[in-house]
Amino acid sequence: MITPPWDKCARLGDAGSLDGLDRDAMDRSLERESGPYLQLAVDALDTAAALQILDEVHPHCDIVEIGTPLIIEEGLGALEALKSKYSDKLYLADTKIMDAGRMEAESAFRRGADIVTVLALADDQTIRGAVDAASAHRGRIMIDLINAPDPLGRAAELEQFGVHVFCLHTAYDRQKGGELQTTNLRVMRESSNGLLAIAGGIKLEHVRQTVLSGADIVVVGGGIISQPSRDEVAANMMEELRKAGHERN
Repeated sequence: MITPPWDKCARLGDAGSLDGLDRDAMDRSLERESGPYLQLAVDALDTAAALQILDEVHPHCDIVEIGTPLIIEEGLGALEALKSKYSDKLYLADTKIMDAGRMEAESAFRRGADIVTVLALADDQTIRGAVDAASAHRGRIMIDLINAPDPLGRAAELEQFGVHVFCLHTAYDRQKGGELQTTNLRVMRESSNGLLAIAGGIKLEHVRQTVLSGADIVVVGGGIISQPSRDEVAANMMEELRKAGHERN
């Protein structure tokens, strides 16, 4: 499990300021040998609904993703609200940055993100800027390979930039076909020493397969939040993920 990253740190101020935060007291470690990790994609449309989801599921995930729909509706204030209540998790802002990499990544890091997403389709300079922002804020960049024409080739290029995590992502609009990215994941695992994530349409029955194929981070949204017993499903996923991790190692 991830060491709580905000232990003994200052709370967010009324305006969400991080000025009083003791970053030296934070442990943002996210290493392959400590995984695999379960990332909960909170794709709600308002902060109240997001908090309700996290109230039910928070003991059973490692990373909380502030989903793109929630960021569009309510901005990064949603991230601050969730992190101020459940500060023992790592938080990912699914910003899907395509331009102004440093500026937009810094906005998310300043508001409390530990990980920020950038699209693999972005220009190299955009990605370099985002990586620079991550270095300045002790954060991480996750490259989202969604719809990249050559995800494996693009990942090989960007690994040289110091990118921290690559995510093989089946687009929401293509998930009805049941496509998972496990084939690409297995190939990428053979050549990459970095952290690899997989996202898109993952359910309980897929968790073992994704971990054994090489995933360090398994991203689950609807497979948890659309279920009637979210906490039970998330707990079962976490158990399956840990078992598969031990089997893989």
